Amino acid sequence: MTDKNIGKKHKNGSILSNTERNILKWVQEGKTNEEIGRIVGITKWGVKYHLKNIMSRLDATGRTQAVSQAISQGLLGAVKSYDSGREREVSKKIKVCVIGCGKSYGDIPEMFKDDPFIEIVDAAENTDAIAKGGHTSYKNILAKDVDIIINLSDSDKVSEEIRRLKPHGAEVLEGNTAKFVCKLVEEKRKRLKEREKVLKEHEALYHLGLVIENIGSVNDTCMAILDYAAKLTCTHAGSIVLFDEKSEELVLAASKGFSETFKKIKRWEIRKGGLTAHILNQNAPVVITDIREHPDPNPLLLKEGVRSLMAAPLTIEGRLVGILYVNDFKKRNFRAEDISLFSLLSIYAALTIERVKSIEETRTLSITDGLTGIYNHRFLMEELHKEFQRASRHNHNLSIIMLDVDHFKKYNDDFGHLEGNNVLKNMAKILRRTARTTDTVGRFGGEEFCIIAPEMKKDSAVLFAKRLLIEIRNTSISLHRQITLSGGVAAFPKDGKTPVELIKKADKLLYKAKKNGRNKVCC
Repeated sequence: MTDKNIGKKHKNGSILSNTERNILKWVQEGKTNEEIGRIVGITKWGVKYHLKNIMSRLDATGRTQAVSQAISQGLLGAVKSYDSGREREVSKKIKVCVIGCGKSYGDIPEMFKDDPFIEIVDAAENTDAIAKGGHTSYKNILAKDVDIIINLSDSDKVSEEIRRLKPHGAEVLEGNTAKFVCKLVEEKRKRLKEREKVLKEHEALYHLGLVIENIGSVNDTCMAILDYAAKLTCTHAGSIVLFDEKSEELVLAASKGFSETFKKIKRWEIRKGGLTAHILNQNAPVVITDIREHPDPNPLLLKEGVRSLMAAPLTIEGRLVGILYVNDFKKRNFRAEDISLFSLLSIYAALTIERVKSIEETRTLSITDGLTGIYNHRFLMEELHKEFQRASRHNHNLSIIMLDVDHFKKYNDDFGHLEGNNVLKNMAKILRRTARTTDTVGRFGGEEFCIIAPEMKKDSAVLFAKRLLIEIRNTSISLHRQITLSGGVAAFPKDGKTPVELIKKADKLLYKAKKNGRNKVCC
């Protein structure tokens, strides 16, 4: 083996922990996730999580391939072969029968059922009812080949008969010893179930985290959280509303399963004494089995046909972020595990939404002009390059309109910079309101504005620019005097083969309009 291969083997040897190697060994032996979990002392969800990491580190797509990769890299020994064709030895299961597991211990056979080392041969539920033929006779059970007999009957007569009829070599657990063993097994099963529940919750949130990791908008994040909440609780509808601190109103951020009429109601005030106010006053999820029986039901939900709901306030350190709802159109009792998982999800949702809001606000600040609220010069140039590439690739039209406020320096000198700023802000509102949704409107610098109009021919862009000039001239942007604009229009590919050439051409035409008397468009 070369030094290079030795180094590679050593490196690979460090990528799996001892637990992961043990899990892979049991996979090699054909054990299921449940069996492996009981052997190594974790739940099947834990085994699944470890196997996912193992396959990722070994670059394998399945359990079999992971074992092959581990063997080839020296992480796992090959299965020993036998020349005589004998099968590998399998640990012999302990055969157990249970007698007298009535109302108090009726689930004992079920508790032992999945144990890889124990085989429940049979069980007699109630020794008192044996004569009636309603259950398996414990005498028939005793005739079978068993290793241990668990006697939970309180009858001395039954106990004496069990000891007399038991198979040779079989051990009998009875009295407090038998009950103690059963209690231990029951407690272990409860703990495993609780661990499995917790792991399932964290696994669900982990997968949700992967889904929303690359989502950049609040609305898309809310929709992803809502989809996951509905899936986890098996509900058919739901919504997320966010709290607007300025207006103290609730804003609909995401919804599913409702009519278009419901979706059109974008914001509303919190009604005192209403269902929303009740939800906001709670520290845990609110569950309503039948909304029609609630003292003050939400009329909009009634109109939508909602019968049951679960809702939780989304809060961070006592500050309200919003509310997460899941709804069903039938009367329903939510399970305890649904409520627990929903509660955990609401905490995660509040933190995630707040984080994405911060990112979105930071991004908005970085691409918008602080004074006018429209896009800044940097973002305009980025969008122009994108639209230019798209127009070049698909042979689309692309026009840009450059606009400049006439005599703006004199206006500032006469009325002050604060009044000048008001003119620019009012101008930006009109440009944004008049432009198409596909257009990009921004402040290019100073009193100069730019509109990027994708898939618009030059003639159409000129007409659009002239309409803008008329709109500005006829609108009372300033209380002091009439404000006018001059504009220049350039289009790809005739006026420029690059974004910079297109900008220079439009700017040149803009100054031509100023020289020719202002308040006009040159092309």
